[in-house]
Amino acid sequence: MAATTAGTKTVTHALAPHLSAATLTTLLATPLENLTIGQLDQICDALTRLPDGETPARTIGSLLIDRK
Repeated sequence: MAATTAGTKTVTHALAPHLSAATLTTLLATPLENLTIGQLDQICDALTRLPDGETPARTIGSLLIDRK
């Protein structure tokens, strides 16, 4: 069965020059099993730049999409 995504959202804030909102949106829309190691590294980099990015109970989407 092919991987699919549903209900994807748009990230509206960049975290760094190499982590633009468009890049983060694309990463979140990519099914986990289709991510390259490089893309996974980008997600990890993004999370370390967020105040709650290493809180185990937080979801990645809530951290990146709900930012003000």
